[in-house]
Amino acid sequence: MEAVIAVIGAGTMGAAIALLFANAGFEVTLVDKSRGALRRAEDRHRGESLEELEEAGLRKRDNPASLITYTTELRVDECDFIVEAIVERLRDKIELFRKIEERNSPAVLATNTSSFMPSEIARHLANPERLTLFHFSNPPILMPLVEVGGEIVSDETVERAVEMAKSIGKEPVVLRKECRGHVLNRMLGAAGVAVGYCLLYSRPEEIDAALRNLGMRYGFFETLDLIGLDVAKDVLESFREYYGDKYRGIRAMDFFMEKMVEWGKLGKKSGEGFYKWDGRRASIPEANPADVTPLVAAIVNEAFRIVEDGIAEEEIVNRVYRLATNAPYGIIDAAELLGYQCLIEALDDAFNKTGLEVFRPCKTLRSKA
Repeated sequence: MEAVIAVIGAGTMGAAIALLFANAGFEVTLVDKSRGALRRAEDRHRGESLEELEEAGLRKRDNPASLITYTTELRVDECDFIVEAIVERLRDKIELFRKIEERNSPAVLATNTSSFMPSEIARHLANPERLTLFHFSNPPILMPLVEVGGEIVSDETVERAVEMAKSIGKEPVVLRKECRGHVLNRMLGAAGVAVGYCLLYSRPEEIDAALRNLGMRYGFFETLDLIGLDVAKDVLESFREYYGDKYRGIRAMDFFMEKMVEWGKLGKKSGEGFYKWDGRRASIPEANPADVTPLVAAIVNEAFRIVEDGIAEEEIVNRVYRLATNAPYGIIDAAELLGYQCLIEALDDAFNKTGLEVFRPCKTLRSKA
């Protein structure tokens, strides 16, 4: 019997995840407190999201939305696989999964949390071994990555999550050791701090032009707009709460981000963030590429810190970056192309100017140079 899926949260991520399952032939219940969010999700499912499926080479059905039930009620009683994609607040996620446990006993529970460790949620549940990380890169339809795993999740749950990710055309990467931000968002978090330094010398479109030249599908500010500046701000706050100074950045960048969120310039979902958006596309001014060596160096540095922390091996970190960005190579490959000594010099220079921890070269990177 085919699995029945529930996705909780009809925002940017949840709506896309629901359509991926429906496109693969699963019956899906998409739940959100907001009827407006559900209407917007259904509109995307009948329009731009179909174009994304086509672009990703995943489209199997003319009308996958016909397999989705849109509801404000927590209908999970008969579901086999439940994905949480709600606001990035730990208390809210714990409360939701407790309610799900009260209504449903056999399902695999999956969290698309951007920053929290799955065990931070699972340890508050009656059956913590049933909850796995199930974290997509943004935009979920176009990017192949799904990070799966956790330290207290059962092997059976991980195997099921891997199977489900593959069934919707994704490439799962299993992470057995936890950290806030997993592998992908720790690197993106480091980029988020470092890019504030780059903005002292260059405009967003100049930085994004350079990153696209390096093989990334989207520039950094375009990615922020896709994620949503409110979500990115929540994730960075979660990191600073847990890691301290490591994710402290340029104060002017923090102030600017806070003001953009306050003004409702959240990115693609509001029609304007760093760029103006017309449907799926951002209006990005033509620009000469900036020197983004400090930004790339900070991402490489964090990649090796992840390895030092025992979260994942170099090969896995490299693969996560490649799948998350749809670039032709991973971040370790990029480091070897640019040269480790060049990256060390960029980090030392940026650290001497700013004192930001993100630019302090780690031991592994220095040894590589």
